[in-house]
Formats: sequence, C-alpha cells, structure tokens
Amino acid sequence: MRETEFIRKNEKKWAEYEAALKKDKQDPKKLGELYVHTTDDLSYSRTFYPNRSVRVYLNGLAQRTFLQIYKGRRGEARRFITFWTDELPRILYRHRRSLLVALILFAISMAVGVISYRIDPQFAEFILGDGYVAMTRENIRSGDPMAIYKSQSEFDMFLAITFNNIYVAFKTFVMGAFFAVGSIFILMSNGVMVGVFQYFFVDQELFRESFLTIWIHGALEISSIVIAGGAGLVMGSGLLFPGTYSRVRAFGRSARDGFKIMLGTVPLFVIAGFLESFLTRQTQLDDSLRLVFILLCFAFILWYYWYYPRLVVTRQPEADAPDRHATRNERLATDLNLEPNRIKMIGEILTETMLVLGRNIGRVLGGLALAAITFCGLTITLSGQRIENLFVFSNDPVSFFYNVYAMLSTLGFEGRGVGFFLAVVAGFYLLVLMGGRLVGRSILGETPRRLTRGNLLASLLPALLLAACFALPGGWMALAIFLVLPFLCLYAYLAATGQSDLKTAFRYCYTFLLSNYGLFLLLGLLGFFAFFLLDTSITQLVFGLLNWMISGNSVLLYAINVVVQAFLYFTYFGLMLITWIIALGLNFHSNRERHEALGLKEAIKNVGRERRLRGLEME
Repeated sequence: MRETEFIRKNEKKWAEYEAALKKDKQDPKKLGELYVHTTDDLSYSRTFYPNRSVRVYLNGLAQRTFLQIYKGRRGEARRFITFWTDELPRILYRHRRSLLVALILFAISMAVGVISYRIDPQFAEFILGDGYVAMTRENIRSGDPMAIYKSQSEFDMFLAITFNNIYVAFKTFVMGAFFAVGSIFILMSNGVMVGVFQYFFVDQELFRESFLTIWIHGALEISSIVIAGGAGLVMGSGLLFPGTYSRVRAFGRSARDGFKIMLGTVPLFVIAGFLESFLTRQTQLDDSLRLVFILLCFAFILWYYWYYPRLVVTRQPEADAPDRHATRNERLATDLNLEPNRIKMIGEILTETMLVLGRNIGRVLGGLALAAITFCGLTITLSGQRIENLFVFSNDPVSFFYNVYAMLSTLGFEGRGVGFFLAVVAGFYLLVLMGGRLVGRSILGETPRRLTRGNLLASLLPALLLAACFALPGGWMALAIFLVLPFLCLYAYLAATGQSDLKTAFRYCYTFLLSNYGLFLLLGLLGFFAFFLLDTSITQLVFGLLNWMISGNSVLLYAINVVVQAFLYFTYFGLMLITWIIALGLNFHSNRERHEALGLKEAIKNVGRERRLRGLEME
C-alpha cells in the first residue's frame, strides 16, 4: 500500500486518538486499545515507510499514549477507591437489566411464598422447617417473638451469619454458569422463604415488631442476595446471548463482570452480619428510630445500585459504552489453535481444557444425560432389586465421594451382581467414547475418523477396567482408582481417536508421572469444590421441589429421589471424568513433543520454504 493511501485510510482514526489524549479524564481501557492500535500502525510504517514522516508522527503518538497510561497509574489505595467510585458503578449500569430481572424474580417469589402460606399455613413448616417454626411459636407464647436473635453471643453470631450469607451469595452467583438457571432457582427459593417467613409473623399479628426487627439487617442482607442473583444472571447471559463473540469469549467477559458485582456485595454482607448480631437483638429501641434506620439502608441500596451508576455514566458516557461487537483481534483470540505439537505448561493445559468444554458444552450436556439415563435404566433393569433398595446415599453435605462410591461399587454393597456391574460398564463406556472424541475433535482440528470396530473395542477396555476398580470395596477401590485412573483417561482418548495403542498410553502415562498426576490431582481438587457447590444447590433444590410436588406417597417419593440422586451423581462424576480425559489428552501431546519433538522437526523441515517480502510472509 502506498504511503498516501495508508495515511488516508487511517487519518480519521488517528484524529480520534489525538482527541482522546487531550481529555482531562481518561478511560484506562480506551487508552490500552489506543496504544495497541497505534503500535500496530507504527510497526507497519517502520516496515514499509522507515524514512518517512508518518513513522515519526506515529512514534510520537505512541510515546504520548504510553506516557499517558503510566502517568495515570495510581497506587493500590487509589485503585481500590476507583473500583467503588467508577468501575463497579459502570458495570452495574451496563447490566442494570439483569439486576432488574433478579429483583422482579425475587419479588414474584416472595408473593408466591405469601400466597402459598395463605392457602396452606403448613407450608411454613415445609419451607422453614418444623423445628424452627415450633421454636418461634414457643418464643411468641413466652412474650419475646424475636428471642432467636438473642440466643448466641454477639461475636460468634457475627462470624457464623457473615460466613453463611457470603457462602449463599457466592453459590447463587456461581450457579449462573449453568445458563443462569441455577441462579434463578436459588433466587426464587430464597424469595419464597422470605415471603413465608415475613407472612408467618403477619399471621401471628406481629407484623410491626417483626418488620422493625428483621429488616434492620434484612434491608442490606436481602438486597445483597438479590444483587448476587443478578450477578449470576450476568454471568449466564454470556452463554445465552453471546452476540458476535464466541460463546466462550462472551462467557468470560460476562463472568468477569458478574464476579465484580458479586465482590461488591461482600462489604454489605459484613455490615448486615454486624447489624444482625449486635443491633437486631436490641428490640427495646424506639420504633421510629428503627424505622428510620431501615429506610436509610434501603435508600443507600437504591442510591448506590440505581442512581449513582447513572450519575457516573452521565458525567462521562464515552467510557461506559459497551463493546457490542467483537473486534477482529478478539474474534481471532476465540478461534484459539490448540497446537498439539507444542510443549505447554500446566496453566495452558487447564485453560485449553476449559476451552474444549466450553466449545462443546451442548455435546457434553447431551452426552452426560444419555450416559446417566443409560446407567440408571440398566441398573434398575438388570440389578433385580427394588428401586428404593438399589442405592444408599448420605445426606451429609460433604459426602460427595461416599455417594459416588455408593452409586458405582459392586462388591461394596450386598445384592449387587453381574447385572449391576454391566450397567456401570455401559455408563462408563459412553463417557469414555464421548470424552475421547471431544478432545480429538478439538486437538486434531477436524472431526476424527469414523469409529471402527477396533476403536469401539479399544474404548471398551478403559470402561471395563474403571468399572472393575469401582467394584472393589472401600480402601482397595480408592487405591486402585488412584493408581490407574490417569492411565485409563489417557488411554480412553487414544483409543477413541485411534491414534495409539495400549503400550504407548502406558509409557506416556508413567514416564511423565509427575506431570500427569499433578494435573489429575489439581483437577480433582477443583472438581471437588465445584461439585460441592452443585450438590448443595442443584441437588437440594431438586429434592425440595420433588418433596413439595409429591407429598402424599412417601414410597413413590423415596424411589424417585433415589433415581434422581443417582442420575445427578453420575452426571457430576461423568463431567469430572470427561474433564480428566480432555486434560490428559492435551497433556499427552505436550509430553510427546517434549519426548519426540515432532513439531520442532516439522518446523526445521519448513525452514526456508516460506517466501518473505520485507519481513512479511507471502502465501
């Protein structure tokens, strides 16, 4: 391109950059984009117009941009203040519709709770628990309906309440990763609970006392729960409405914004915990004083989360304009080439594992559902036992490992024979095929070869061996799983894609023992925390809905609960198994490059083959 054409094509953009640099208030994101674009143009001018004035001009523009960026850098305290006064309000304004939807859902759920209580007062026992309702009735009879807030020491109560509220809010936010459905469920269940709780006191003719006591801390606490639900909706919106971005890229952007919104609720929960522990118990305070305090708390929420973001954006609207369309560089970044013939660090492999899962989320969820249905159907059909006796699960919140063991072990429980073992093999077989093919599709950059009889038979071996490990009782099962599961996951990938044999899988698994086991254990630890959140949110929510809908037939309810719990736990474990297969498949290529240097040899062969013109490769 001629110099005059280059200038004519970019002069409007450079003029905009000049104008942006002259402003008193600078948007850091805009400055960063300006610097990247300017240096790109400068590199081009250095290549094609090294002795022309356009290079000198662009060099000066890049220098000014650089100085503006680093001149604007402030200390950590200033950045902390800027987060609360500028960054978070802009994010709140950008996602105001998601927050409004969360508020509407919560309000509707409160109304559902009130109406349900009016129809059937026994609904309070179901939602709040028999013990809590009985204790509250006893407190009412004793003349101190709010005695529950005085039952613990202030400091112990503060720690317990604050931790629990932050945990509930974080769980509400994280469940937004499931297309926002999890956040909606938790938000609505909390709304129903608040509606029932408040109307219970209305029914006891204690509305004024309950309102002036509960909402001293509830104004901030409940508002923060709604905001955390809105943060979950923000995260899920990236998956539901990616726009021109890839779904993975859109999810990353929305998750980052949602996390910042969630982070903004933490001080509110700390303050609410302090108020509930130290101030709510002071029921002897004047009613007008308590009412004014409650109204001030609501006014603060309304000001900071509704009015102030609009004020910030009005003062400097250009800094808030969201990127509605992906730039070319961002779209290229989403089409990340996994580059199998390259040595990678463990962080890169974890990132690419999440990328493969994100790219194939529809196939993963569909395959997991098919495998779980197959497993449940075959165990019921082939085991020869009654459904309610088929599985024995624990209700302990941290019993995930035991419940997986109770679901899959053949020899560890009486009455499970060959039929049960074959059902476990069938479920694992589908997971092995899906995991291997998914990572093969992503790594190889094309649809792997059609499954042959050899591939199908080879994929059966890891499923059989894995089922055999789970068939063992107790500690023997744990030892067998630890010793062979990384090898089985690696071989599952190689067998499903037809790339290698059993001997190669064994050699690469145990030759690079530290790399494979480090990745295996790290993903296992992350998976445990993820599934703990799933188990304490989705599982409990599903069972709560089932108990609500099927309240008359206890035998039928228990049988359905057993099947649903088996389905969910098999799905959770299946997702973990597929993640291991993908990660160890990616790690195999990295280790093979480290051992055989296939990519390096190919690059050496291609040295001198590319034609170049002034530093640029020619096709």
